[in-house]
Amino acid sequence: MKSSKFAIFSLFFLTAAAPSFASSGTEGAAFLDIPVGGGPAALGAAYTALANDAYAATYNPAGLGTLESTQFSGQHLSYLDSIHFEYLSFGVPLSRAQSCSSPASCPGSALGGSIQYLGTGDINGLEADGTTPHDFSNYYASYNLSYGKSLNDKLSLGLTGKLISAKLDDVSASAYAVDLGTMYKLEKNLTLAATVTNIGSKLKFISNGDSLPTAVHIGGAWQLTPQWLVSSEVVYPKTGLASFHIGGEWRPIEMLALRTGYRTDTVKELSPLAGYSAGVAVQIWGQELAYAWLPYGDLGNTNYFSLVMKFGEAEKSKRNLIQYQHIKTHRTAKDSGEEIAPDYQQLMELLSDSDQHLAKSNKVSDDLNDLLK
Repeated sequence: MKSSKFAIFSLFFLTAAAPSFASSGTEGAAFLDIPVGGGPAALGAAYTALANDAYAATYNPAGLGTLESTQFSGQHLSYLDSIHFEYLSFGVPLSRAQSCSSPASCPGSALGGSIQYLGTGDINGLEADGTTPHDFSNYYASYNLSYGKSLNDKLSLGLTGKLISAKLDDVSASAYAVDLGTMYKLEKNLTLAATVTNIGSKLKFISNGDSLPTAVHIGGAWQLTPQWLVSSEVVYPKTGLASFHIGGEWRPIEMLALRTGYRTDTVKELSPLAGYSAGVAVQIWGQELAYAWLPYGDLGNTNYFSLVMKFGEAEKSKRNLIQYQHIKTHRTAKDSGEEIAPDYQQLMELLSDSDQHLAKSNKVSDDLNDLLK
């Protein structure tokens, strides 16, 4: 490979992706900082405390510990010119012991994985004398495998192993890294989380190597009401300045989510608008189709399209209904003088919304009976 061709296109390739990791400096594999998923991207990438779904393998492996259904996600993202970003991920809960009387007594665990791929189409090679001997392409990729486990009904931990590879024409490089994550449910509607991402070796081309974009993420998510959600986090990169991410979601109806967010690490040398993001998602039968729009000033706009598929949601709802009926039986027993086993307390909290709805219905029925007397 001729040095002139390598230098010119390498500069273009790295610059084209730069808006998503403007604060990463000279780190290698900075594409790992590009948000994945229409939902997380629309929320300003403030997803560390929300990653209890198919995106957990990328944002926080600890979220796999609370996964209750098999999930897959996919994304396509077009950047400048022929540069594109692809993403696939999955999460699969592991079986609990047969002796489990309830999820509270047997904390869950799950395996997950993801692939992140930033690449180009074929580019016409240009030698110093102006000839074009052959086409070539470039890419960065990360292949991730994750495991997450809940230690109890509040705390979960997770680990992700990464194989990172890159190719610029006929020069290749590789590196290894791990992510560490934790998630803690402080209250029913408040979750705290933290991760340390991309701890690993340097990505080395020929004789030059760059460190990976190692960073600490500390975040929280607050479900204000069933319709309103707020998530935020602070990111402390190993190099560069700390940044702040924040996002909000409003659900006017159950199947529709409107999202917006802002992050400060994409505005360096760009306009303040470059930190803004917005999106919408439609959920039907447990599946989510999401779109996100991220502007980068003079560099143009980025449009995300992603899909999250969940399997086993109907079975989970059926199981919750059976557990709820079981709990009601024990509550009746308590009213007659018996005590409820402590194992049922967590399920009672999880189903409190349904219980409140039932209580309201009972109150209306009592009021009607009083009027008819």
